[in-house]
Amino acid sequence: MIENYAAHTRRVSCYVPVCSLCGGNGDADGFAPHLDTPREAIEYATAGDEGWTLTLDGLLVCDAVRDTAHEDAHAAAGKRMSRDAMTVTWATTTA
Repeated sequence: MIENYAAHTRRVSCYVPVCSLCGGNGDADGFAPHLDTPREAIEYATAGDEGWTLTLDGLLVCDAVRDTAHEDAHAAAGKRMSRDAMTVTWATTTA
């Protein structure tokens, strides 16, 4: 049995993305990345076409909550939240 837990642990500082709308910090699967800088946290959360959205007015919006505010923020960025997962729907053009 461990008697001195402090000897086997250390306190560290990290950054996690936090949703501007609901305050959540995990993705749809409940995973919350811990990164070294605020920029890394936001870039990680918004990487790729799926996942979190950084809106033009500076809100960071998660993909874990399904409500009108979250859906509207994603839609304004060109994303559509489906029942099972977020999918990106891009406007199509015809020549």
